Amino acid sequence: MSAPVQPPPPDPRLVPVLVAVGYLAVVIALWGMLSLALDRDAIEEADAGPLLGPSMAAAGFVVAALGLWSLRRRRTLLAPTLAAVASVFVVMLVVGGVGYAITRGELVWLLLFPARYAASPFVLGAALLAGLSIVFLWLVTVRDRRSAGRPAGHEDI
Repeated sequence: MSAPVQPPPPDPRLVPVLVAVGYLAVVIALWGMLSLALDRDAIEEADAGPLLGPSMAAAGFVVAALGLWSLRRRRTLLAPTLAAVASVFVVMLVVGGVGYAITRGELVWLLLFPARYAASPFVLGAALLAGLSIVFLWLVTVRDRRSAGRPAGHEDI
């Protein structure tokens, strides 16, 4: 009789990917709930088109995913969390400003759009969720970081 075949160990590189996809799903859910609760659209300009909000969310997703991926090599939590929050906030405003300036054909919207949406609960919520996703990934993988420098057989139980 042969011994049962054990499945291969899970790939730790998948955890940041799963958290990043979860981040995008939560941002979409947050924007929907905020839109219903506040009775307003994420992008209130009617001439912005239907793709400006999703492009801002996609840009935030890319930045958050890069932050989550880089967390694998970090030993601290504060700097990556603050960097993710600030980066997602700035990138979403820049993408929105560029997209709306192209739509309107006026360069002044490169400044006016980010100024108007800097206090938007949609942008602020997405940025804060990026920080929460960094903290979540940190908490989920803390055991892996602790046992990374130990010899085999000395894992915490």
